[in-house]
Amino acid sequence: MRCRAFTLIELLVVVSIIAMLIAILLPALGSARRSAQRTACLSNIRQLEVAHWAYMTDNKGQMLGTSHGGPDSSWIEKLRKYNEGLLLQSPLDTSPHFEGGTPVGGVYRQTSYALNYYLSPDANPTAVPDAVQRIDQVNVPGEVVHFVLKVFEGTMAVRDHVHPHFWDDPDATLQASFASSEMQIDAHGGEPQTPQALSAYGFLDGHAEQATFEEVYRGLDDNHFNPKLNR
Repeated sequence: MRCRAFTLIELLVVVSIIAMLIAILLPALGSARRSAQRTACLSNIRQLEVAHWAYMTDNKGQMLGTSHGGPDSSWIEKLRKYNEGLLLQSPLDTSPHFEGGTPVGGVYRQTSYALNYYLSPDANPTAVPDAVQRIDQVNVPGEVVHFVLKVFEGTMAVRDHVHPHFWDDPDATLQASFASSEMQIDAHGGEPQTPQALSAYGFLDGHAEQATFEEVYRGLDDNHFNPKLNR
């Protein structure tokens, strides 16, 4: 019996078909992977909010502090006491500043996430008069942003909170640019440093959602960071 082998032309056709299938499937696989990473990031934030509610329950409604309150006041280690399995690094986080990478001022990045400074007991009342300390001072917790994805690179990459009261400008693009110095507003998609940039946000009632920057911040008197604006 004679065995028939592939001819060179047939082999090239097969290789071409395989290459074409790979070219078609790779974008779809990449999109699915990115979608899964976004979902995991939202889940991380949701777990942070659940742990925060446990913390407030144990502390008579007082919310977590930031590193402004001293080296032992930051929220990072405090929340781990409520959930040792907290995933503090987003799968979308490409920061080079985690341990093993490049420190910032001798400090390594500990987490992908940061607190809204309006919601901190150690907020400076002179600089941030609308800041609150306790959950009972917030009328609509579901409308107030609590956790965000902090900027991946730069001096703010190792901070544990952001300062929305510094982002104000009549120009929406400049607002997004200012926020981008502290927050990775395009971590989930969209054009960097634009009002349409997409990221993940945790809200004080415990839920997490994707939103564009312009959906959560439109100016100092119209945003979802200042708890006094959301009544």
